[in-house]
Amino acid sequence: MEKKCSIRFLLFGIILSAAFSLSVGFFAGSHKSWNTYEERIVLLQKQNEDLLAKQELQEAENALSESLKVVDPYQYILLEENGYVAVYHADRETLFASTDILVTDLPEDLQIEINQGKLIENEEQLYNFLENYTS
Repeated sequence: MEKKCSIRFLLFGIILSAAFSLSVGFFAGSHKSWNTYEERIVLLQKQNEDLLAKQELQEAENALSESLKVVDPYQYILLEENGYVAVYHADRETLFASTDILVTDLPEDLQIEINQGKLIENEEQLYNFLENYTS
């Protein structure tokens, strides 16, 4: 009978220690997993903050670049070409019209302006100029 009791106690002790070992291992593993999840959450929050900061910076740069765009109020520019007045678009490259107005027939101050590029705001001003100086 003593052997049966001692075998029972031995088996009970083995089962109890195995259960204890498994539960300690489970909770230790859960604790490690929990720390890993917490680290991932912190990392994702940091990445999210960085992305939001970059987005805000980009929006601020876009707003600044939009506000710095200078609108050129001039549509035309008068330039001297082969001794005559030529009308170009504000880009100074696209010819709008050639005229038969000799630069030398214009007043001296207007000659200087045309040599430097006389700026014309709109078609009305352009046609007024052309009417005044066309013979």
